[in-house]
Amino acid sequence: MDKELEVSYKGVLEPRHPPAPPMSPFESTINPSHYKKGKIEVIDFIIDQDMDYLTASCQKYLARWKHKNGVEDLKKCRWFLDKLIEQQEVEGVSNPK
Repeated sequence: MDKELEVSYKGVLEPRHPPAPPMSPFESTINPSHYKKGKIEVIDFIIDQDMDYLTASCQKYLARWKHKNGVEDLKKCRWFLDKLIEQQEVEGVSNPK
């Protein structure tokens, strides 16, 4: 299979024809390239996994750290992770299944 397929939280899709038009400045601000590394966008993964705010924020910063702000994003991820751990400890949740 030589053609590249589009991947979404909805599954594997056929490639778009014609190619998507260039993004407007607004679109590139809300959907920047550092969230589009690899075959699936971070937002699609977050939606697919039904993540809460704190978990999604951790995922977002973890996914982009190499492509945007480096260690600063890792520290932001840690901040959200610490909040998530604190929340779970306060609620007495050790396994949220």
